[in-house]
Amino acid sequence: MGMFASSRLFASAAVFFALVIFAGCGKKDLPPKGGAGNGTGKPAEEISVAVAPALRTAIPRKIEFVGSLAGTEQVTLSSEIEGTVETVRTDLGDPVRKAQVLVVLVQDEFLQRKEQALAELDQVFARLGIPTGSESADIEKTSLVRKALAEFDNARKDLDRRKDLAAKNLIAKKDVDDAEARFLVAEANARAAHEEANNLLATLRGKRASLAIAEKKLRDTRVKSPIDGFIESRMVSTGEYVKVGTPLFRIVDDRTIRLLGEVPEFYAAALKADLPVELSVDGRPGKTYRGTLKRISPASNAANRAIQVEANFPNANRELKSGFFGKAAILLRVDPDGVSVPKQAVVTFAGVEKVFVIDNNAARERRVKLGQDLGDRIEIVEGIAAGDRVAVSRTGKLVEGSRVHVEPGDRK
Repeated sequence: MGMFASSRLFASAAVFFALVIFAGCGKKDLPPKGGAGNGTGKPAEEISVAVAPALRTAIPRKIEFVGSLAGTEQVTLSSEIEGTVETVRTDLGDPVRKAQVLVVLVQDEFLQRKEQALAELDQVFARLGIPTGSESADIEKTSLVRKALAEFDNARKDLDRRKDLAAKNLIAKKDVDDAEARFLVAEANARAAHEEANNLLATLRGKRASLAIAEKKLRDTRVKSPIDGFIESRMVSTGEYVKVGTPLFRIVDDRTIRLLGEVPEFYAAALKADLPVELSVDGRPGKTYRGTLKRISPASNAANRAIQVEANFPNANRELKSGFFGKAAILLRVDPDGVSVPKQAVVTFAGVEKVFVIDNNAARERRVKLGQDLGDRIEIVEGIAAGDRVAVSRTGKLVEGSRVHVEPGDRK
């Protein structure tokens, strides 16, 4: 029993001394409260940082949107008649002028239709008894009416003479009755001649219209471009039979390019024609194109509460292509009293943006609200003022109150 008690006493003493040693070691390693020392009683090491001033900056106020590019005119050229393609005179990418012949169809059938219409028209002229090709016809001068009027005039005169002779008892009453019957027949024939002449004149107008249609169809065998532009797509080949409405070409005039997109209706009051617009496209990286706001929809899209807009951009060298996806910004105004700092001054952690303002060789943490991206710099909407000097290097090592050594010379 004595040996067992001695062992327990020895173990308790060993545990006690171990706890004392552990507590002493732990207390030695704790840093001074507030981060002012390094555990040895010496001041914390200064962090060397570069600084830059927050500058008063003119900030462009923009509305950003995206959209698709299109030519000012985009036409799908189709056939207006049925026929066989004889020749195709242009192809993909070729420039074309307005009224330039692009396709020719076989003309034989349409030439014959024109000749038939001309022959039918000549027949009507002949029946009217007026020169072929006369632009206008006086019904009284047609041979049909002139003949009937002459017979009517002769019958009237013969009736008058016979009435005079009958009054002198020189002829029988029957002769007067016969002359009066001939007069009535001549009168009826004159009216009929007028009616037939009117019908023939109506037929003449119809035949002229038929001739005009035949001539148009003949012209339509030579398919012409309706605009100046470039061939975007060719959809026809020589020898192909086309029907009315068959697409032949797509033509685009992209010397001026349009950007169509939508902006939130919140900006409706600020939108107006001729505002400057900047455009960038993936097909031309690093390049900015400048144009103007051309059209603004009078209504908002109820589905997404956005207003459709159109911006126009000069495109003489045709760098911008119809169908490109574009990113654009409408410049509303320039705010001269903005504040900006270099981008490297901003620290983002857990969704919070902050900068470190250097004051008396100490870092002071300021939460900030960011605004426009200005390239190498960024707008600070709130949190600091113009003239504040902010750290732009080793910001990841800084905390509130860190002692710093400012490197000579401000960064830009």
